[in-house]
Amino acid sequence: MPFVFRLEQAAGAALTAVTLADVFLNVLYARAGIAIVSKPLAHAVRDLFLVLGRLAGRHRPRVLSFCGPTLVVALLVTWAASLVVGSAMIIHPVLGGAVRADVPGAGRDFVTALDVAGGTIASVGPAPFFAATAPYKLVLLFDSFLGISVMTLAITYLMQLYAALKARDELALKVELMTRQTGDAARLVAGLGPEGRFETGYGVLAELAAELSRVKEAHHLYPVLFYFRFPQAYYELSRFTLVLLDAAAIMRAALDERAAGWLKRSAAFEHLERGGLVLIDTLRRVYLRDEGAPPEPPDARQAAAWRGRFQRAAAHLRAAGLPVRRDLSRCAGEYVQLRSRWNDPLFRLGGAIGHEPQEIDPALHEPDRRPPPPQAATAVVLH
Repeated sequence: MPFVFRLEQAAGAALTAVTLADVFLNVLYARAGIAIVSKPLAHAVRDLFLVLGRLAGRHRPRVLSFCGPTLVVALLVTWAASLVVGSAMIIHPVLGGAVRADVPGAGRDFVTALDVAGGTIASVGPAPFFAATAPYKLVLLFDSFLGISVMTLAITYLMQLYAALKARDELALKVELMTRQTGDAARLVAGLGPEGRFETGYGVLAELAAELSRVKEAHHLYPVLFYFRFPQAYYELSRFTLVLLDAAAIMRAALDERAAGWLKRSAAFEHLERGGLVLIDTLRRVYLRDEGAPPEPPDARQAAAWRGRFQRAAAHLRAAGLPVRRDLSRCAGEYVQLRSRWNDPLFRLGGAIGHEPQEIDPALHEPDRRPPPPQAATAVVLH
């Protein structure tokens, strides 16, 4: 066999091996950030939709919502096409010899090799071709087994991916409704402890923390999940993660130690706060191109905006009867320090799939000036 044909077969075997490795890393090993083909493909599809979104004007959110489904289709097509092309490169040099047809004029070109490989991988058979030697009988048998296995894995992957997407959307909607559809974490905190009673809110806090951990692991198992976004901004991962971490920061900085210190030292609170930070760190390393870059510290203008946001949140908690500390100036400084750990990567993650800052954090960029809900008792203010 000429050297060029051997080189073609070696390239086909390498392409098949790389494709199988990518399928293995995505579907079976299932850890984000280590795929061979999927990660650059995901970046390319995402960048394409960001460009299309800018051209779409007011239809931008709707256009960007097709990014995730399109990426899934592109990934499955890439896997299938790579396997067929790789197998065809192995079969092409031996057409008419080790792999031959039982009818005259069946062809020996590369398109015919694609037909043979595609028919075998699709498990419909390579007729009218058959393998005349033992090695290529094994090649066609392997192709058939490969097609069945990859198809089964792909179907299972899709079912689990959309189950994980459903769970993420349920958490996003739950958080949005708990903020009274404002995206304001202060309203969530006020609802967790109406008139300072956090006994029942503790269970809700624990449930939110558990669901956030499940979302983190879902993105680790199914990296393509990150690229699913919807026209409604409240479904965005960066938004509901920011609301939960902002709620934790407000509670830690604003609530009085004597009345609510037990809550801030509880396992559920630690779970929520640390779970959100771990989620951000995982997503930042996998989905942002500036891997390893530390969060940008706030400048004076940004720090002032954060302080103003905290003052509004503390006023809302005080009006709702929650035990708020008196030294709010020092508390605002603590809030700025807490927020600086996650604000920058969260906004960059949201921007990576086309969300504007005001969509991710409406409470900061569009302060809610509606009056707080009516209360029966006077607000509690403690030292």
